[in-house]
Amino acid sequence: MIVDRFKLIKGAVIFLAALFVISVLLGYTLVSSISKALVFPVFLYLYLTEPGIKSKSFIGFLLVFSLSGIYAVVMAMCSILYSYLTSMPYIIAYICLLVYMIKAFSFRQLVKRFKYYLLVLLVFNAYVIFTLNQMILEDESLKINTLEFFIEGVYNLCVLLVLSFSLLNYLYHDTRTGFLLFLASVCIVFSEMVQVAYIFISADYILNVTYSLLLIIGFYFIYLYIESKTNNHCSVRF
Repeated sequence: MIVDRFKLIKGAVIFLAALFVISVLLGYTLVSSISKALVFPVFLYLYLTEPGIKSKSFIGFLLVFSLSGIYAVVMAMCSILYSYLTSMPYIIAYICLLVYMIKAFSFRQLVKRFKYYLLVLLVFNAYVIFTLNQMILEDESLKINTLEFFIEGVYNLCVLLVLSFSLLNYLYHDTRTGFLLFLASVCIVFSEMVQVAYIFISADYILNVTYSLLLIIGFYFIYLYIESKTNNHCSVRF
């Protein structure tokens, strides 16, 4: 029997996404962490096994994000180890993604063609960073001028830069793949913002569900992005 490998992988992603959402709805934190952690290893396998030239930066993003999910599961199973270090793997993953996008630019052309966009994005990022910091400081246990606050600030900055550069990447190249990466970034970034509100302002059930749905939609767009980067669909015989 010939089975399209993309259909198998798509089925695995849909199953993990459904399991993640259901476990969030039912309040099964460990199950949601495990299902979330398994999504990016599937993406990494898909990207590495397809023909064509591979980007080390994008591999780094998928790999570190995979390890981040596994690390989060370990932390969830050993709650006494939770600390600000939880954010570090995700920061590294987002930096890898930024490098992946930046390497596709000619900065001279970027500034020449999109100088007004760059100015607007600079103002937008400054405003959002300020707003996020105000939200974080709603948590009275978190103090300014601490390493924990600094790590949170770097994390938020990386997330916003991913959003900004994914938009510039789409405008610069004007391709379907660029648009898919931009949509993935939008969903993931807004899920991160909702998560900040959930953690530091109000542990509202609706916020948690919204975060989960946005994250899953973002993951699906990443799957579509990886799929669109391949020219040939390989099949596996069983």
